[in-house]
Amino acid sequence: MKKENRISSILLIIAMAVISILITGCWPTGQLISETMDIDLNEALEVNATIVIYKGNLEIEGISQPTLLTSNFSYNLERWFPRISYMVENGIGNLKITQDNEKSNTTQLVNNWLLLFNSMVPLSLDIIMGSAESHLNLNSINLTDLKAAIGTGDTVIDLTGDYQNYINIYLLGGIGHTTLNLSRGVKTGILIEGTLNRIKCDKDFHRINHYYFNSASVFEEKKINITIFSGIGIIEINLI
Repeated sequence: MKKENRISSILLIIAMAVISILITGCWPTGQLISETMDIDLNEALEVNATIVIYKGNLEIEGISQPTLLTSNFSYNLERWFPRISYMVENGIGNLKITQDNEKSNTTQLVNNWLLLFNSMVPLSLDIIMGSAESHLNLNSINLTDLKAAIGTGDTVIDLTGDYQNYINIYLLGGIGHTTLNLSRGVKTGILIEGTLNRIKCDKDFHRINHYYFNSASVFEEKKINITIFSGIGIIEINLI
């Protein structure tokens, strides 16, 4: 084979590989990378956090620590390293942790996020989950409100904490299985918008049409108000 033909063949192979990547979104994976990052409060009195993860495993907890966040990210697709920004203005911190929506058809991807938040600072959470398996252990976080869009994965949300403030929760249901754990002794009301989700509600909840409330809140103002916008998956609501 002539040199020119060999070069043409090599270029053709490279071009076909690039086109295949662009069409299928199938990027090669590499070695497992583990990154740890701490973020200081920087004198913030309260924090708004936005978290976007399209594919992988997300775990959130609250712990006693001087920093706002201790985090660990493990991944084997370099493009999935999360983009992180944090700024404080007038005593309010704004944290963003986002993942590029990089498509990939390979089944050997690893993308695990562990986010440990300061358990004392008032925290508002806005979370978008794609095909993520998520465990949101919010019982030890000083939660002020939560907005969460749930995708195709299984999600467990623990709201059994002894919260000091009234909390509004907005959940957009996905097509996976969502488990919502609530405290039996905390006044809670739940409004279900839409009827696509299959709702499995604890037998100790009372129901009026699409509104549910537990016995602790029959004659009192609700401490946790939850609105669920229905998807097509299963939502299981437990009193613990």
